[in-house]
Amino acid sequence: MKARLTLSLFLAVGSIMLLASTALAASEGGSSPWTTSMLLWRVVNTVALLAVLIYFLKKPLVNFFRERKTKIERDLEEAVELRQKAEELIKEYQRKLAGMEQELDKMRGELQKAAEGESTKVIAGAEKIASSIVESAKIAAEQEVRKAKVALKDEAVTLALELAESLIREKISDDDRKRIVEDYLVKVGGMK
Repeated sequence: MKARLTLSLFLAVGSIMLLASTALAASEGGSSPWTTSMLLWRVVNTVALLAVLIYFLKKPLVNFFRERKTKIERDLEEAVELRQKAEELIKEYQRKLAGMEQELDKMRGELQKAAEGESTKVIAGAEKIASSIVESAKIAAEQEVRKAKVALKDEAVTLALELAESLIREKISDDDRKRIVEDYLVKVGGMK
């Protein structure tokens, strides 16, 4: 098969050269500097050059293309493997994301319960503080009432004394005063 390819290549190049020289001869009006023997030697030289090039370059070119083919096949295999790994990673991440959504829902529920618990604690604390404030206010009000009662009693006593004093001054005569003073002195003197 390789021999057929090489032979086909030689025939194709030779045909192209022959046609080119014929076309060149025809375009110059029939008097061509190219003679048949000259053309024949040119074709033989070209075929020989191609044969030498093929002989020396065949192995390196075949090796190059074989290595290139192997490398491409290996790259394709690696690409397929990488694609499979990427698809597996995508599936794994999708599973994780689905799990994360469930985990987030669970965490939201836990946070909401914790917030409700904290809210209950805060409300209970606020109620305790409010009840202590109310109790303190009651105690303060009772103290103020006691102070007001004492002040009212003091005021009443003061007013009663003033009223009694004024009544006594109006109703007691000079004789009554002397008698009271004498009785007082006797009592004070008798105590000694």
